[in-house]
Amino acid sequence: MIHSIARNSFSAIYSTIKDVVDYSSTTIYDMFISHPITSLTYEKLCERLTGQQQRILDVGVGTGVPLNQALNRFPLNCEIIAIDINHNYLRKANHLFKDKPQVKLYELDFYQMNSETFGKFDTIVFSSSFLLLNQPKEALQLAMSLLKPGGKIYFMITLSDSHFGDTLKYITSIDLHLQSENQFEQMIDQSQLKINYKQRLQKVTNIATLLFKVFIYETKI
Repeated sequence: MIHSIARNSFSAIYSTIKDVVDYSSTTIYDMFISHPITSLTYEKLCERLTGQQQRILDVGVGTGVPLNQALNRFPLNCEIIAIDINHNYLRKANHLFKDKPQVKLYELDFYQMNSETFGKFDTIVFSSSFLLLNQPKEALQLAMSLLKPGGKIYFMITLSDSHFGDTLKYITSIDLHLQSENQFEQMIDQSQLKINYKQRLQKVTNIATLLFKVFIYETKI
């Protein structure tokens, strides 16, 4: 009986500690990534979307905070398939979108996406997630196979020629695999994608956009 009580007590303590750690990780992510960087890129994304873009795939939705903030600016009656591989982030996202049926969340690796299961999309959005993928060239080919004719792929991406990304990794435990602007555009040029629109996003009051090169790229085949 004593062993049973001790085991139950340990399980309860472990569960509490795990919840605290999970909550801390999502809070740090939102503090350093979602609010200063990703929210800004979603604002610009909404300026580029049109009413014809009704099926949208969001790759790397994270905690869902930036998408939720911008949701009322997305095309009316659009369907958003949002995926992420981080269970803790998706727990928060599920809470945000529980009463918003236009957003469907999946805990899924992007490389598991296929048109047979999910159909094809008018728009694919890599929201600060593309450089986290371990096979970016293969990811480009997969993304293009998921596009409807005339579809577009948006890269909301942070680029840097400095080593500040190492500092951010130390603070957040997230390795952004930062590349230079030239390296990223060479990768795009080597695929069948063409850059249709590009803008660097900067705000004097947003320190992250001064330290990093935060871009939105609109591309199509």
